[in-house]
Amino acid sequence: MSAYHELLAHLRCGTDEGSRRAKELIGDYRAEVLAETSTWLVKKAREFRAASRKREREQGDTCAILASQIARGAVRPNNLRMLPDAGFFEVDREYVSDTQKFRCEAITPSPATGERRAIGWKFAPVYDVHHWHATALDPDDWAHGGWTEAPKAGEQR
Repeated sequence: MSAYHELLAHLRCGTDEGSRRAKELIGDYRAEVLAETSTWLVKKAREFRAASRKREREQGDTCAILASQIARGAVRPNNLRMLPDAGFFEVDREYVSDTQKFRCEAITPSPATGERRAIGWKFAPVYDVHHWHATALDPDDWAHGGWTEAPKAGEQR
């Protein structure tokens, strides 16, 4: 019986022993899923590496690296960094508003207030001439500036 099916049976049981065993099975089930994922990545790595195009061989190398990281235990609940907050600028992205563009280079707290600042380059009119200049934008700029992520070259929105 797989850890998943045994876990369901123990959860239906409802005893202290069943609850303890259910917690152990959650870890076992997680290990099974990670092992399946790692095995699948190794399979994909072999498929990609057998291809003739360089890009596919590089994808194979990436799959092999990911499989290795999973197998050595690098994927743990306590080391998974949260994704960036979609409610603010993100590094290495370009944004547009009605008359401006902004390329975010870094996110850092203000030394004076601790408030997040997006540091980057803004393409905006200055004395009726558009040009790039360095700037820092804060959460109010994000909330009220009408910023949306700019499409990448060749991408349509």
